[in-house]
Amino acid sequence: MTPSSVFAGPPLDPSSPEARQWVLDELAKGRYTTEPSVWQRFVEWLQHLLTGQPGAGLIPAWGAALVVVVLLAVVALVVARLLRAEPSTRGGRAGKAVLDDEGLSAADYRARAAAARTRGDWDAVLLDSYRALAASAVERTLLTDLPGRTAHEVALALELVFPAHAESLAASATEFDAVRYGHRHTTQARAVAAADLDTALLASRPTLGQLVGP
Repeated sequence: MTPSSVFAGPPLDPSSPEARQWVLDELAKGRYTTEPSVWQRFVEWLQHLLTGQPGAGLIPAWGAALVVVVLLAVVALVVARLLRAEPSTRGGRAGKAVLDDEGLSAADYRARAAAARTRGDWDAVLLDSYRALAASAVERTLLTDLPGRTAHEVALALELVFPAHAESLAASATEFDAVRYGHRHTTQARAVAAADLDTALLASRPTLGQLVGP
């Protein structure tokens, strides 16, 4: 006999076991469940995380909301940093080319580097100084097929024609990549070193027998 049959007929006088079973069957229905909400479970989780004692002195709702806001802000910062890659870096090897401004000469890059130096923007000084030496190598026909070359490829090629500056070229190439693609800040000393390297290469006589192509 079920509880529904009880209400369909005249009043009944069930035995104790029957009454107990009817109550259990009725309470087993979904509308009587008292599972905590997702928010309640989240608050309890935060409480356990902050105090190590689940269920003891739950933090108020505004406190939990504040923690949520902070967590979301942290997540947003992490995502923003991951997505902060510059558009030119998304093309693989070609995206890491030294020169990304078509039509600029070595003199143009040197002018930009000089302007950056006056305002103390050492990242820009380093980047444009290295671009200047790369563009200058093309203008002097020391490098061919520069579009698509990475900073280290430029350094490796120029080391063959300027062997005395091999160490400086490698160091400037590494710093170029760190600033341009690693989103790090350089130092004044390293930026000035890149500018001085450009000046030194311009005044140096290359070892022409070691010219390389693409």
